[in-house]
Amino acid sequence: LIGGGRRNAARPPPGRKQAALRSTRVAARPRREMPWGLALVAVVAAGQVSFSKHPQPRGGHTDASRKHIDVSNRSTGGLRRPTRSCGHISHVAVGADSHQTPGLAPLVWSIFSSSRSPHCIHVHAFYCEAEPSLQSREAIRRVGVEITIHVVDLERFPLLHNLSNSSAMNLVRFYLPELLPEAASSVLWLDTDIIVRSDVHELLSKLFVGANRSKSLAAVARKKELRTITRYRPSKLGVLNVSTVLRGDAFNAGLIAFNLQQWRAQNLTQRVEALVPALQEIGLASYAGISLPGGMRAAPSSQVPLQLLFGHDFQRLDSCWNVGGLGTSWGQGELLPLRVWAKQIAAWWTGKVARGCALHWSGGDKPWSGHNPFAPQYYKPVRKAAIRAGYGEIFPGTLAHDGSDYYLPWLLRIVAIFVAAPSALFLVVALRRPGSGALRAELVPQSPSRGHSVSLE
Repeated sequence: LIGGGRRNAARPPPGRKQAALRSTRVAARPRREMPWGLALVAVVAAGQVSFSKHPQPRGGHTDASRKHIDVSNRSTGGLRRPTRSCGHISHVAVGADSHQTPGLAPLVWSIFSSSRSPHCIHVHAFYCEAEPSLQSREAIRRVGVEITIHVVDLERFPLLHNLSNSSAMNLVRFYLPELLPEAASSVLWLDTDIIVRSDVHELLSKLFVGANRSKSLAAVARKKELRTITRYRPSKLGVLNVSTVLRGDAFNAGLIAFNLQQWRAQNLTQRVEALVPALQEIGLASYAGISLPGGMRAAPSSQVPLQLLFGHDFQRLDSCWNVGGLGTSWGQGELLPLRVWAKQIAAWWTGKVARGCALHWSGGDKPWSGHNPFAPQYYKPVRKAAIRAGYGEIFPGTLAHDGSDYYLPWLLRIVAIFVAAPSALFLVVALRRPGSGALRAELVPQSPSRGHSVSLE
């Protein structure tokens, strides 16, 4: 304090110019507008940045989309060594036509790689076109996993008559009790636009036991009721005696488990065969929001008869087993992809996608389309690992899609850089340059009698 006092005391009195500067009033800076280029960069960056603050999927398993998965061991298909003996074989069914085969290799690889007991899983792949080639059979033996390829005769099953291959694959799940061996007591059906990130063997071991032994289905229940999603009227369903199920929980049939013992004992397939034509007669074979091959009117949906037949009488799975909506597309009537952006923001905010046990690209924008916003982070690494492990030779349709259009996000980043550079320069110049309405202060000589004065123009 003493030193400071001495310095203040020794300081000379301020001159006229310093006094004039102290008395000058500077006008407030004008309001600056945010450059639109920076706003565009912020939107693009929000869709491309990967956040890792959320934990990994549940179940203590290996995340199939992480880079630390070892896929260099070609003798085991890049899978972990078995850690324990399996008490039963878990059956998983998938089906695809020529348009859906790009998703088979990533899906099947994720099923085996996410399990601690891959030797306890038997995957059944259903086709309705050509027989599997010799190369595919050799690849299955070389990879060292249990995969059986079935060719479905469409003329054998009533619901599959006069349908395209895509529509037939959508309904083939109803005939799994007949297509699978009698020893299979349960099966998990997966659509090809799904990536598994948890152990399906552990999941199936806990289904249809105890109080749920008599359940015929197991699925993830939605928060909305069936009548809210379908908008069906009970009066229209009264003729089918299924109007009461509209108050039950809805579910998505993309990932669904079947209790094959109950289906065979109760002849549930025959009941579905009778319900589907009846729904078509009254125009309720589908409803808005279901993505069907060829459009909503092309073929009956597999989801509607399941929900109307069983209602709320199904075993509930954890919600992490069907994290859907990742295929939300930019609608034709939308000026901006607001629904896609909202899905991305919700995924980051809630962390459901990062913690998902099974990611489902339900919607029109499939992960192999090349422009899906979730594909670069969650789908592309799985596809690359599946091809390196040899699954692309089992399902050749995967190799036809080389994934070159996945570089679209990188192109957007390059464009964002060129947009951000001039926008940042414009912002710096705009902040440093005085506005047109700013007041300029000029120093005037100080009058000896009146003290300091300032003239403002």
